[in-house]
Amino acid sequence: MAKRDPMERKFVELYPSLGILQLASFLRLGGVDVEVEDLTFAHDLRGLTRHLQMFAPELLGVHTKSLTIRRSLQIAKLAKNAGALPVAGGPDSASRPEVYLRGGFDVVVYGEGECTLLDLARRRSRGEPVAARPGTIARGPEGTIRGPPRPFLRDLDELPLPAWDLVDMERYLHHWQRRTGERRAALLTSRGCPFDCSWCSKPTFGRSFRQQTPARVVQELRALQERYHVDYVRFCDDVFGIQRAWIEELLDRMVTEKLGLHFECLARVDLLKPDLLRRMREAGLARVYVGVESGSQKMLDLMNRGTRLEQVERTAAALRAEGVRQFWFLMLGYPGETLEDIEATLQLFRRFSPEEYSVSLAVPLPGTRFYDLVRDRLRGETRRAARSAGRTLLFEAPYPQALYRWQQARFELDAALVKARGKISEELLGEVARLADRLDRGVARPILVRPPSKARRPGKSWAPRLKIPTIPLPRRPLPPVP
Repeated sequence: MAKRDPMERKFVELYPSLGILQLASFLRLGGVDVEVEDLTFAHDLRGLTRHLQMFAPELLGVHTKSLTIRRSLQIAKLAKNAGALPVAGGPDSASRPEVYLRGGFDVVVYGEGECTLLDLARRRSRGEPVAARPGTIARGPEGTIRGPPRPFLRDLDELPLPAWDLVDMERYLHHWQRRTGERRAALLTSRGCPFDCSWCSKPTFGRSFRQQTPARVVQELRALQERYHVDYVRFCDDVFGIQRAWIEELLDRMVTEKLGLHFECLARVDLLKPDLLRRMREAGLARVYVGVESGSQKMLDLMNRGTRLEQVERTAAALRAEGVRQFWFLMLGYPGETLEDIEATLQLFRRFSPEEYSVSLAVPLPGTRFYDLVRDRLRGETRRAARSAGRTLLFEAPYPQALYRWQQARFELDAALVKARGKISEELLGEVARLADRLDRGVARPILVRPPSKARRPGKSWAPRLKIPTIPLPRRPLPPVP
């Protein structure tokens, strides 16, 4: 059902929810009878309604995200009608629990969910009250009741393997095999992120960081191979390979045990040193997602990103040299950004021409410093805005939305020109790029940029005058990537 969202349609990665499958396996280990209703391929909630009637659960847990809030609230009503206790978990409900409690959920779980959900399931089965339990926020007669925080699990190696058998794994694997020729699966080796980017919401783990041992990770990789013949995996960690010794041991084990897997991960440019990247490639690395965000050092500093442009350039060049596909995440519209900063981002994009990318408008998530910064300028969450996050301005930014949409189109044009190389002459490609730049400077910006309210005078142009360097598109062909 997530595929209905325009942004998720473009970048959707169809894997079963690792969080749900991990919770399910933990509950089963605790003696709880568990079933999973997977809505990934569903078009409506009729299957869930039938499942509720047949299974008659005492408790129904829902993983929440900002893009799926409307559907989550619908599920809460179905759960109550079936006599189940509706419980919300996941990042969005933990960030704004009052919205979910008002919308029909009886309990919101914040923090790590395993022990809290097991506690709720046992108490519910015994008919005991669930309010004020550690790790929960519940509705009470006089308002919300927040329980104390629940300690994090100390040893992630003690977690059982995800309950893959509770979803149709073959359907996921068939999707990937038809699309890529590979049987792809995902796994999570760590929890949390110690970095502190100002736009990143961390309602579940905060800035804590824990990880499984390399031996436990290899055990899960081997299980995916033996049970489902997986040959490609995605490491879904917030940041992969934070500790150098840990990732070196994992790479050694993957090579010595001859797993023969290809893999992809999300990493930081300051961690992907060229020598490490070479070892990762030898162990099977095929693609890396990197949060480049901006081509302006000023903006990286404002975002508290903790990275330098030199690191971005070094890593992008090393990835290209090793033949590893790179997916860049870029962001426009963060407070403080000027047209010069946007242009710097586009020029950086042109220099390295990543194989894949996304350019989204900055989204202020509740619980972040970014949200606090623009709280007084929020436009109000409409259904359209909530379902087009990354394409719709949710706060009053320096420039109108049309200007940012135009700039996003410039990135799309540049990417298209790179893909057209070899099919169209270099002279024509270069002329199209130069024409787009002239159109941006001479037409789009004067029309789209909002004039200063006081400085504008009749008859005087308010279009910004920028000296924009023309950087030719790279001429060398991209190396083949398996």
